[in-house]
Formats: sequence, structure tokens, C-alpha cells
Amino acid sequence: MDYIGQTEIIEEFRNGIRHDSLSHAFVFTGEKGIGKKTLARFIAKALLCTGDADSSFPCGCCRGCRSFDENVNPDFMVIRSETKNIVIKQIRDLIDDIVVKPLNHRKVYVIEDAEKMTVQAQNCLLKTLEEPPNYAKIILTTSNYESLLLTIRSRVVRKHLKPSTIKELKLIAQKNGIDTTGKDHLLALSRGIPGIAFQLLADKDFEKHREETLRFVFDDSIESKLYYNQYLSNNKNAFDVCINILESIYRDALLVKCSVEDGLINSDKKDNILKYANMHSAIDITERISRIENVRNGMKRNVNYQLAVDYITML
Repeated sequence: MDYIGQTEIIEEFRNGIRHDSLSHAFVFTGEKGIGKKTLARFIAKALLCTGDADSSFPCGCCRGCRSFDENVNPDFMVIRSETKNIVIKQIRDLIDDIVVKPLNHRKVYVIEDAEKMTVQAQNCLLKTLEEPPNYAKIILTTSNYESLLLTIRSRVVRKHLKPSTIKELKLIAQKNGIDTTGKDHLLALSRGIPGIAFQLLADKDFEKHREETLRFVFDDSIESKLYYNQYLSNNKNAFDVCINILESIYRDALLVKCSVEDGLINSDKKDNILKYANMHSAIDITERISRIENVRNGMKRNVNYQLAVDYITML
């Protein structure tokens, strides 16, 4: 099966392969879970494909593709953190290998989570990025592009991955044997990030968290606020999921206030959202969304968890 999504990037690489016009180094960027490593492997396989020039790379049938699928292609190397960082020795191993000519026509190197390279490792990679052998292609992946040295960034072509559509997420899930029937609201909540979608689909408590969050929003009583406060207090591991659900409801309500009713994340609760939107001003809803963002920032600074819960629930 072909790669699902990122059509523009894939077609650009396929055209570049056909015309031998690709740059020597790339960096794939995007949120964690968006599929950077999967895409890097797909592109690596396409680069190493030895199929007919008129076929769609990768063909999946040639010796290059078969050996890649079996993880025995000698012209492919993945560099990833073995402990906390990617260290200079790993980059030196790459440099030692890259000067050896390929068995076929190309060699491909993928550096996963390139932001984990130490400064020394990044500096060690510079000359190779600047003057690699003609047969070599290097692909970096990172969720934190700004953490790479400016000298690294100036030597690679950046390709930023776009979120997947709901249709693409369903196809990706189907490819992985995951049933998404009746889960459109969950897929929408993933913001097009397949990794997040898979996490939510695997979370057996997700619907319970959503039910309690919906009740908190739509049952605007002191009892409801106190109950949800206690629920979050007792379910710290579910806090991120719950505030994401909460934010999605408020954003849906804000869209309704702006007379936009298509594309709601919680479309199955449209009637409740319409009623909520009619009872609250756009300023009030925007303030609630801002509170959630404030809490997210506070949690990054290790703010007291109970204070965060109180701030969210005591509206």
C-alpha cells in the first residue's frame, strides 16, 4: 500500500528521483506523532528503489525495496539516540560509512529526532552536510527545528509535514488494523496527528473522560463544577486529554457564535453546543480558551497541579 498523506512532499521527491535533481540533505519537521519517521523511511525506500524508471517509486518489488523491507539493505543507515542523546561517535560512524561507495546507486542516512544530537555531534556533521558524496542523501527528522544549530539548518532543505485529514486518519488506522467506526469526534480531537489519534483510540477511558467533560460544560451548576474538580484531582494522568476535550468544546462554541456550524469537532453534540453558545458571549468563551492555554504553560513550569485544576474548573 502506498503512503497515506503528505502528497505534495512525496510527489516532489518522486519527481526529483526521476530527474536526479534532489538536494543532498533534508529535514522533516512537524509535531510529535505526525509521521516524520514513517515518511523518512518511505522516502528512503523510494531513493533506494532500483525498479523501472517509469514506475512509481518505491515499486515494492525490486531487490532494493525487498531488502529494505527486510531491514538488510546495506545502503541504508538509521541514526537514533541510544541513550539520551545522539553522540559524536554515532556521527563519526556515519562519516566513516558514507565514504564507502554504495552497492547500488545511492546511500541513504536517516537521523531520527535530530534535536537530540549534542552540539559536538552537530558540528561533526557539518562538513558532511556541506560536501557529501554525490550518491548520498541525508534525512533528519525533528519536532524542534529551532534546536538545531543555524549552521545545520542552513545546509538542509526543510519539509514541514501537514496534519492529516479525517479521511487520511481513517485510512491510516485501517492500514494498522484499527476500527474507527463512530470515532470521528476522537479523530478530530487529534488535530490531524496520527500518533495522537492512535493514543486516543487505544485509551479505553477516553469516552468516560469526554462524558465527564461534556457534563461539566453543559451542566452549568456549582455541583457540576465541584464534581469535575474532584474528577480531575483524582485522574491526574487524564488531565491533558480532558483539557484538550474541554478546549475543543469551547472552540466549537466559538465557531457557532461566528455562524460556522460545519467542521465541529464535537459534531455529535451540536445541539448542546448551540444551546451553550447562545447562553455565553464570545468574550466569555474566548476567556475560557485562554485559561486553558495559561494552564498548559503553567504545567510546563511545574505549577501546583491542584491550583491548575481549580483554575480550570472554578469558572
